[in-house]
Amino acid sequence: MKSLFLLPGKYAAFNEPLEIKTVLGSCVSVVLVDRTAKCMGINHYLLTSLPKSEAPTGRYGECAIPLLLQDMEKLGAKIEQMQAHVFGGANVLKDVQIGKEVGQLNIEYAFQTLRTLGIPIVEKNVGGIKSRKVVVNSHDFSVKEVLLNESEAQEIDITGYKKLKQIKKVKVLIVDDSATIRTLFQNIFNKNGLEVVGVAADAYQARELIVSKKPDVITLDIEMPKMNGVVFLEKLMQSMPLPVVMVSSLGNQGEAALKALSLGAVEFMHKPTQFDPQILKQLGEMLVEKVKAAANVKVRKLESQKINEKHAVHVNEKNAFIAGLNIIAVGGNIGSQKSLETLLRSLPADSPPVVISNSTISGFLDAYLKEIQRGISVELRVASDGEILKSGCVYFAPAEIHLKVVDQSSNFIARLRESMPINGQKPSIDVLFSSIAKCANAKAIGILMSGFGRDGVDGLKSLHAAGSQTMVEEPSACDFPYAPQQAISVGVVDYIREAKDFVTTVMQVRNRSVA
Repeated sequence: MKSLFLLPGKYAAFNEPLEIKTVLGSCVSVVLVDRTAKCMGINHYLLTSLPKSEAPTGRYGECAIPLLLQDMEKLGAKIEQMQAHVFGGANVLKDVQIGKEVGQLNIEYAFQTLRTLGIPIVEKNVGGIKSRKVVVNSHDFSVKEVLLNESEAQEIDITGYKKLKQIKKVKVLIVDDSATIRTLFQNIFNKNGLEVVGVAADAYQARELIVSKKPDVITLDIEMPKMNGVVFLEKLMQSMPLPVVMVSSLGNQGEAALKALSLGAVEFMHKPTQFDPQILKQLGEMLVEKVKAAANVKVRKLESQKINEKHAVHVNEKNAFIAGLNIIAVGGNIGSQKSLETLLRSLPADSPPVVISNSTISGFLDAYLKEIQRGISVELRVASDGEILKSGCVYFAPAEIHLKVVDQSSNFIARLRESMPINGQKPSIDVLFSSIAKCANAKAIGILMSGFGRDGVDGLKSLHAAGSQTMVEEPSACDFPYAPQQAISVGVVDYIREAKDFVTTVMQVRNRSVA
């Protein structure tokens, strides 16, 4: 029998042999059974009432229950023949009152709605403080509910993927030939709860400290005396692989940054060129976020990595994009370089304009675009302020500048804005996605790739609320599933795909929207 997992914000009605599972925290599932019509249905909603500004979705009980009923009736079910089972609504957010309120509101809404419809509730297991797994089976119309114990709840969350875990106390080693930068980074890390276990002025000092202090992550300067950072990184990855964030004060280090990422470095960022307090505050937020991200990755030895592997996806040009989708928005940060290249190599020449915010590669965009341009059908560009976005072109947010899109005289216009980092990222995916949600009239699709932290999640929510389509990279295929998995957990994801399938899905969405 086929088995499926029901994601948050989704619903399903079926009359074929099928097993559907879902995991609930404060969310609620209403299971409907019509034995006469031999069909079942289940939803998984997160909140009760649909905000006025949002398009109807299964995130809300107000929509999820009527939509499920509608699909059940299409299969021949009748309200007067239905019975209901209700599960969920736990207070799983300890010491957070809103979690209790949300769960209880979800429970009350289900009971009230079913009572109004005249559908009897034959089973209700709701409330409490534990997450629960629900399994429905249309072969024998069984409905099973299991409370998850603490160890089980720690291993799986409502997305069906493994629970996201982060190192709480990160130990950092700073390697830089500048005493000023070493002191600056040390102060930033100490103020933000990271533990600096050592500082080194060159690779040889660093090697001794790595052995004795066992850091979780290293910040490593590219330009250093005795041995430069890229050479040291290669040696490190061959003998003692560790998460590394590369830093550089030079603007012409793009090729070195790319080489470092190919060798196994997790992230890259520029050092400050001036020490204005406001600039240092922004730098600190971004640096801490990148170091925390790096500390949560398992680095493999260099010989086991596939260096500079090209992901080529061949798209049939006869299935050209047609009217129905006006713009494609793409975001990602740490761990997304390969998937982004896969997407770009998949795009046909007549693609709608594509806009990209990716803080990992923005610091060395020129080198990155030069590296991947060959064999790509679309034109790759760094966005300019006031530029009209055109079909067949891909626009990247430049380094440390937010990219927005506005609608002006029936054209999409790029706007570059200097402001504080959002979620520790600059450029920010949230800024880009949210701007498109305001101007694309639901004819957009947002794609969120591998990334650490929340950047992109709220922006994807804005696109989803505006009626646009949303997609995330398959978490199990991501180096950093944090952002995609958080988007799934709040019920704002329409499609979960591996990078090789992004463009195929986009084309299917666009063609469906026109049919």
